[in-house]
Amino acid sequence: MKAVSAIAGTILSAMLIASAGATEQGNVYRWVDKDGTPHFQDRPPEGTDPTEATAMSLRYRMTDNAAVTASNRQKAELADVAGLREKQQAADAAAAGGSPEDADRAQVAREREQGCETARAKAQKYETAHRLYRPGPDGKRTYLTDEEIDAARVNARRDVAEWCGE
Repeated sequence: MKAVSAIAGTILSAMLIASAGATEQGNVYRWVDKDGTPHFQDRPPEGTDPTEATAMSLRYRMTDNAAVTASNRQKAELADVAGLREKQQAADAAAAGGSPEDADRAQVAREREQGCETARAKAQKYETAHRLYRPGPDGKRTYLTDEEIDAARVNARRDVAEWCGE
């Protein structure tokens, strides 16, 4: 009898250890107050009828500390690379007889050129498209009215003028 209970205890312990891995489960209760505001908490609300609260079973993952550490390390490396790139651009500008301000001006010019290309592509799309839409709150397309399309085209032309200096 002791052997059977020892084996059962071992199996139970193994099952608990296996289930305690990456995910855990808990209950969250949702209820709506008299003003119509929904509330969420980990236990049924006090002073209210328990049938008014809806229990929701949620599963969540524990934070993977190794993944967080790796992500932080990668962000730090990217910041270091960005700093090195800026130093190299300043050194290139100095070697070409320019100053760090010249390197900044060149960077601004590149950004303006890229912004100009993006604005022109958007204006071209707006001028040639028969129907324009924007994503709705539910993810579906909400088509623009004729007045909204005209306003979007005017804004696109204005963006081209701002970015491209036209």
